Amino acid sequence: MLFISHFFLGFSISFIGTIPPSTFNLLAIKRATSTGLRKAMIFAYGAVLIEFFYCFFAVIFSRYFLANKNISDLIELIAVPVFILLAYLFLTKKHVEPTANEQTPKGSNDFVQGLFIGLINPTQITFWLGYSTYFISIGWMKEEWLSMTSFVIGVCAGSLAMLFIYAYYCKKWFYGNTPKLFTEKVLNKIVGFIFIGLALIQAGKLVWTHYIS
Repeated sequence: MLFISHFFLGFSISFIGTIPPSTFNLLAIKRATSTGLRKAMIFAYGAVLIEFFYCFFAVIFSRYFLANKNISDLIELIAVPVFILLAYLFLTKKHVEPTANEQTPKGSNDFVQGLFIGLINPTQITFWLGYSTYFISIGWMKEEWLSMTSFVIGVCAGSLAMLFIYAYYCKKWFYGNTPKLFTEKVLNKIVGFIFIGLALIQAGKLVWTHYIS
């Protein structure tokens, strides 16, 4: 029973948390509308695999992070220049028409790109750290290996489910007729501005935490 309840707790939070526009679902949409559902989900598997390790790390070491807040603060501080750099890369990236070889659906590049997009977002650690410590404090999560593992599996399942919904319906509606919103040039701009927004949010959060509150 604990396994099921922890699974659905993680699933619900992750499923809802993946709804707002982000680098994950926008890039999954791009692949779904241009190359199909299969490549979009291969990308999603890579991103969610990294989320599994980040979330598992946050949940297992939640008590340690609470006792050593400087570590989580350092993670959030490092995220600011990383997000700014990524914003610059996406906003200045030039569109290059793929060659015939690049258009061949191999899948491996999509998985690696998913891993990369997941890896460059270490704030997932502090995100899941906050939720796990809160759930532990109110008694919704038990500090047992099986319970915490089922929570993390639920988190990954929730992310994959919402990414699949995005990819499936965008592929169904737009595959072979990609709307202007999902072109590489436009999506690069959107993702770049999302990273700028994330950098501003992180910077504002740090200023509020250390200088105002």
